[in-house]
Amino acid sequence: MKTIVTLLILLGLSATVFSQTYFSERYYFDPYNSWDAASKILENDSSYIIVGATGDQFVSLWHRIGFLTIDKYGNKVSSKSFGDTISEYYIQYSGAFRKSGESEYLAVGVKRQYTGSWVNDAGIIYKFNNLLDTLWTNSSISDKISPIDTSYIFNHFYELSDNSLIIAGNITINGETAKAILLKTDSLGNEQWRKYFYSGPLNLGINVIQTPDGGFALSCYKWTFGLYAEATPYIVKTDSIGDEQWRYYVPYTAQKHGYMYLQNSPDSTIIGAYSYSDYIDYPATDNDTRDAVLKIDLEKNIIWDRKYGEYSWNKAVNSVNIDNDGNIILAGNKPELYPPLRQGFLFKINNNGDSIWYRQYHKLQGDYSYSYLYGVTPTSDGGYIAVGDVLPSPPDTGNQDVWVIKVDSMGCENWDECWVGVKENIALQEAEELHIYPNPASDLVNIFIVKENENENHELLIFDLYGRKVEETKVPSGTTTIQIDIADWQSGLYTAISSYKGKVTGRGKFVVR
Repeated sequence: MKTIVTLLILLGLSATVFSQTYFSERYYFDPYNSWDAASKILENDSSYIIVGATGDQFVSLWHRIGFLTIDKYGNKVSSKSFGDTISEYYIQYSGAFRKSGESEYLAVGVKRQYTGSWVNDAGIIYKFNNLLDTLWTNSSISDKISPIDTSYIFNHFYELSDNSLIIAGNITINGETAKAILLKTDSLGNEQWRKYFYSGPLNLGINVIQTPDGGFALSCYKWTFGLYAEATPYIVKTDSIGDEQWRYYVPYTAQKHGYMYLQNSPDSTIIGAYSYSDYIDYPATDNDTRDAVLKIDLEKNIIWDRKYGEYSWNKAVNSVNIDNDGNIILAGNKPELYPPLRQGFLFKINNNGDSIWYRQYHKLQGDYSYSYLYGVTPTSDGGYIAVGDVLPSPPDTGNQDVWVIKVDSMGCENWDECWVGVKENIALQEAEELHIYPNPASDLVNIFIVKENENENHELLIFDLYGRKVEETKVPSGTTTIQIDIADWQSGLYTAISSYKGKVTGRGKFVVR
């Protein structure tokens, strides 16, 4: 269902009226029976461009890069793919596809070929026109003569002001030693210099940003194999020619954190988002994780380092972005054991690390059906659009498809559906809007309870953005307004629900500053 509405959004003490769109749709690259997935979405003036992978449903490996264009209301406009019959092509992470200038696009990824028992991965750079036709590709950065024992993988890149590229990725030698690589090329993808970074035998280069001092920050990842495997992200700060200035490790002992994704903060600092693991459950090596975001300056000083919510089994942060107001938006996946399904999530925090809202979403309904989110982009109407894929199990039907969800500035799927937790599903019943003031609030908040008869005894429940109950209050006979002291509450979005004799009578939301 696609919806266009006019919302009144409260920003501080002022109000702004604007139109926002909502939709949650499945798409496929041609043909219909393909297996499809996506992790990147960009906004143009009148459309969104989605980049992913597409392959034959009868072959487990991806073959081609898929392009999909949809309009601002979620209607499919066009699709095409790039590839051949002897290689497999990947554009892997959010941020590996970017607009270049007014009407062209750049991307980095992997070109994979099988040579006997050996898999040869070559880093590849693409340039596309505004119709997503290939202008040129460059896969020259690879082994050319025997022994072909080194694989090159490009995960992410940044285009510099002179149209040269800085690329993050990794090489693997003999399938045993992996090093993170920082690679500089000219505007046509020809190598100018490279630097390697490692800490132990196995390292990845996840993403890279250019810092305000003209240098670079590279997100790396190190891990070990075996029964007592450990893993952690680390940041390498370099100068403009890739020489290391410092590195920062997320501490780890018997822990397995997730990849870290970097973004530039408007205050000239670095934002890093990742999944934080408190421990690994050996020998199964399953781990409980929660969302984590840190801010670090260019001199390696940690400004803040925050962990959010309760631990969840194998929860994953897949990308991070910064909106026009400097807020931080994360996209990821959260599995549920009972029933066994996986949901996507978006999580918004401000530049001080305070939670604003957290939402979970799913497109499919059946047990063992998965709904994944990988990339998120702020949109010109003030909302957000996220992309991933869905994997159906009966009674859900179809193949693995691309999934795109467009939400408003509060992360809501439509005007009257805004996930805050399991408890709020109750509040989607027909109910009055609670009158809450001031909103936002910092010390005290007043909640007016709608009653058919003032002698009724109502209950008031308040939940935080994770759906956890933080307040339960009786609204006795003769009382319609409850004042609550919120001076010690954490910043963020809260949901209030009133009920009478088991029936929801009112609902509302307010922000604590």
